[in-house]
Amino acid sequence: MVPPGAPAQPFVDALTEPVQAQADTTGFVVLHRWMEILKRHFPPQLPEPSHTAK
Repeated sequence: MVPPGAPAQPFVDALTEPVQAQADTTGFVVLHRWMEILKRHFPPQLPEPSHTAK
């Protein structure tokens, strides 16, 4: 078990949710459901408008 607040906690949460979703269904999680779960735990980071490459 990972203690709360550990650096690995977001990864544990992101893996636990698909496993639970698989257990709640017929044993198969469709791709769009995987994407919803991953986006919830790892939202895309949009570039900052004030940041420019040098």
